[in-house]
Amino acid sequence: MLLAAIAAAVMFVLQSLCLKRLPDPQNNRASFGLIAAYCSLIAIGLWVWSLFTAEMAASTMTWLLGSLYGVVFTSTMFCYTRAMNTGPLSYSSFYFSASLMVPVLASMTIWQEKAGIMRWIGLILFLLSFYFIQIYGKHRENAGKTDKRWLAYCLLAFLFNGLIPVVAKTHQLLMGGREAAELTLVGFTVAALCSLLGWMVCGGYSGIRNSGESSKIIPVYWQSTLLIIGVALTTGIGNALMNVLSGRLPGAYLYPLVNGSMIILLTFASAIFFKEKVTRGGAAGIATGILAIIAVNI
Repeated sequence: MLLAAIAAAVMFVLQSLCLKRLPDPQNNRASFGLIAAYCSLIAIGLWVWSLFTAEMAASTMTWLLGSLYGVVFTSTMFCYTRAMNTGPLSYSSFYFSASLMVPVLASMTIWQEKAGIMRWIGLILFLLSFYFIQIYGKHRENAGKTDKRWLAYCLLAFLFNGLIPVVAKTHQLLMGGREAAELTLVGFTVAALCSLLGWMVCGGYSGIRNSGESSKIIPVYWQSTLLIIGVALTTGIGNALMNVLSGRLPGAYLYPLVNGSMIILLTFASAIFFKEKVTRGGAAGIATGILAIIAVNI
């Protein structure tokens, strides 16, 4: 189970690296279009996979919670993308990462999962690690440029990203650990439909042509096909692993471990592949994160 959790963290790191290499969507239409592209690939891949495996018979509960999963996932990615494009990346990322508090608190209150003192210490250390890596020591010249719209996007991303594992864990508890694959299939099918609907509402192809922005939007999808495929693979595998693990591991252990490992690995990867300098805050965050991983595993 530990290896599966680490594998999920690695998938999310690769997802972030692929997203980082893609040109930033400049408006709502482009954001929905990007989400629709990789969610559609995930959904198609899962449907094709289902044809070569045992018959997948999703129950009514799986369809209901899977649909909710898809809507929440689309909302999460849209709000996070817009937050990154309208305000400081470091602060936006901190809100997004700190959303692990939502499923952890839900696990300890709604589902009455016990968390020892070391798990609490590990959770606090993870939050400190996020702060050190993403905020401490960074320049704040862009902080004054933020507005209420950016804060709203951050808070919504925090809420929606925290609800994704809550929906998955609720499903697994109700289904006794069954139909995790079906939940993933239904979830990303609905996510693809929701994001495609959002893209159409925001203008679709006609909006691109009328606005004269085709030179900014269409090349993103033709020139970045491999990256979008990479996002689809890593997002699909990472979320599938999390959906399975959510019914088998305590939330106070699973979510801090995956999120914390992801942030630490992403910091290393950014330094190696993008030559980003590791600041004192980054070094302190990595050290604190390693201590947090040790704490939650004791």
